[in-house]
Amino acid sequence: MSDTGAGDFEFERKFFVRELPAVVAADPSPALIVQAYLFAADGYAVRVRVQGAAPTEMGTAPGELATALGEDSIGTVTTKGPAVGGTRYEAEREIDALVASEIVRRAEHVVAKIRYSVWLGEDGWVVDRFLGGNAPLVLAEVERGGPVVDLEIPAFCATELSDDDRFRNEYLAYQPYAGWAEDYLREFDRRGPAFLDSLGQNQFDGNRPSDRR
Repeated sequence: MSDTGAGDFEFERKFFVRELPAVVAADPSPALIVQAYLFAADGYAVRVRVQGAAPTEMGTAPGELATALGEDSIGTVTTKGPAVGGTRYEAEREIDALVASEIVRRAEHVVAKIRYSVWLGEDGWVVDRFLGGNAPLVLAEVERGGPVVDLEIPAFCATELSDDDRFRNEYLAYQPYAGWAEDYLREFDRRGPAFLDSLGQNQFDGNRPSDRR
């Protein structure tokens, strides 16, 4: 959820990344996020998340990951509505981290990822490297307190996914990326990169055509 005064809405754009960029991997303090989706249908979702500093050594099972976060982790519960044009209703509230961890450990539909943060130009970016059944997926997101317009898009963003529901975390919790990665990559190679042109003027970092959709 945005903490920049927009209330219970988030404004973000999301991008596919072929591999973890070096500028992001240099983040000295990445976070481990493990989140369970208790409900997800038609763009609506209820999520319980536990997150904290990524441990240097960790298992792969969601329960092990949630437990590995330790005492300094943060727990949240979030409700989400359907996304429209890069805007989505999202109400997030903090809950006891131990309770969140125990819910995640018992949940069936779970997403785990390492989150890296970096400041590029005028925006803060997060890049998520997914674990488990969603490996080796890497996604980049930028979020603002209002619509993300006139965005400078880093060269590591291969194509935009802001309107592609397959890459929402709740979809990945039920349909892990590993099961359809080859189909998506063939699709991407066939159609090429595409970026939204309805949110102002895109600016591109690096030599790349400003493909639209």
